[in-house]
Amino acid sequence: MAVMLLSLSPLVAAGSANVTPAAQALPALINLLNQFQQLHLRFEQQATGPGGERQQGDFYLQRPAQFRLESLDQPLVVSDGETIYEYDALLAQLKLQTFDSLDSLSPAKVLLMSEAELSASFVVTFDSAEGATEGFVLVPTKTTSLIAWVRMTFAGGVPRQITLMTQSKMQVSITLSLVSLNEALPSALFQFEMPEGTDVIDDR
Repeated sequence: MAVMLLSLSPLVAAGSANVTPAAQALPALINLLNQFQQLHLRFEQQATGPGGERQQGDFYLQRPAQFRLESLDQPLVVSDGETIYEYDALLAQLKLQTFDSLDSLSPAKVLLMSEAELSASFVVTFDSAEGATEGFVLVPTKTTSLIAWVRMTFAGGVPRQITLMTQSKMQVSITLSLVSLNEALPSALFQFEMPEGTDVIDDR
């Protein structure tokens, strides 16, 4: 799908990141991520290169594994904690996959990762351009990854920017604005009711 916040294979130029290695970067990132159990963010995504376009929408997160991604011109994506539902209303088509099969490079997955999962998937360092504890650069541990790196910046303990770069130098910037933090979210946000006549592709 096009929205990289949830992309099953997301996307920055590796040499452009001003990175300072630090043993405390991973614990610092985990500490920030653990500050929220429920989160509602609005996002604006801009991709560079041919076909780059601007997209906007809402992202809801509830630990340990629930989220919802809404955008006017993109499929609705819902995780109930076990299954991910990707529903394209225009095509009347629903794709199903398990939460565990979601690509570890997806920013939505990263925001829900444990310390062990992050350590296995990325080398995490501080981004010195963003100060000691507010910016991080995550470099995939797999040398075959299509992603060069992921940069995450925080403000007041809340994610404010996620930038991703492919090995082919396509960059995607996702700007995030806070709507609510640790306020109860309706359970219906993380449930999906399939409309009649929907074509189902089950990859679980």
